[in-house]
Amino acid sequence: MAQTAALSFGFLPPPTILLTKGNYSMWYAQVSSTLKGAECWSYISPSAKPPSEFLTPEAPADLSAPKETDPTPNPAYSKWIAKDQQVLSYLFSSLSKDIFGQVTTLTTAATLWAAIQEHHASQSCAHVISTRMALATASKGSLTVAEYYTKMKGLADEMASAGRKLDDEEIVSYILTDLDVDYESVVTSVATRVEPITVPKLYAQLVAHEQRVALRGTTAQSSANMAARGGRGGGPPSNSRGRRGRGG
Repeated sequence: MAQTAALSFGFLPPPTILLTKGNYSMWYAQVSSTLKGAECWSYISPSAKPPSEFLTPEAPADLSAPKETDPTPNPAYSKWIAKDQQVLSYLFSSLSKDIFGQVTTLTTAATLWAAIQEHHASQSCAHVISTRMALATASKGSLTVAEYYTKMKGLADEMASAGRKLDDEEIVSYILTDLDVDYESVVTSVATRVEPITVPKLYAQLVAHEQRVALRGTTAQSSANMAARGGRGGGPPSNSRGRRGRGG
């Protein structure tokens, strides 16, 4: 019961996750649920503002009576300010040192919240651009299919965490674009499909192709080795027969 009363006056439990450059989603989940549970969400709204600082004086019943000159403080105003500062303090306490240093001059919960959202938006935009560039310029090179797929899927997951989730068709396009000529047959097969291929199915095709190429390489090497051994082994018997013939 005491805890409920405390929450109604703006008490907020200490945060367990501090906002850094890479954990906004976890931070937001924690902070938003706490503020909503404490009925403090309205304090971070862009339209949040306190009630009037002073009460509007009532008109006297006797118009001839002297008017009061001193304004009457509004109790709701001081309560609102106190709760707003508690929310502000809670938000400050949920920030890492690096981020806290950028917003120390803000004085209300709403302005601090807006600054955090703006910072995250600009950071996300820069991250999305750099990740798209990484996807577009990635190369399979000497990586195995599994390593290459993990790399590309990781970049796609980063896009999703930044709020720009790629669909399967986009991910497939990035993966195919960055393959070398050894996988040209797979690229052609996928490009000529009537129905779009899913990312997992593409991965399965790439693995199967990699295994076939490895098997062909092993077979070719074995054939070359056998041929080399046959060449070395066939010479001496012929010469031996020749020597026997000349000796007779």
